[in-house]
Amino acid sequence: MAAVSSSEIQLTIEQQFRVERACRKIDECNDVETLRQLSKALIVTAARERAFSRVVMERLKE
Repeated sequence: MAAVSSSEIQLTIEQQFRVERACRKIDECNDVETLRQLSKALIVTAARERAFSRVVMERLKE
């Protein structure tokens, strides 16, 4: 199976809207502490998504 880069993966329309909404929220924020909290939440969410994907791939290989 060929490797797929993240740039080749297309977001669904719903995912695109979520990304845009999050970006607007960040752009509108002037509070450093809120930006820190948002950044940390995004890091945790991304890590969980990667972990979930890894588990799914491992189960598909079984």
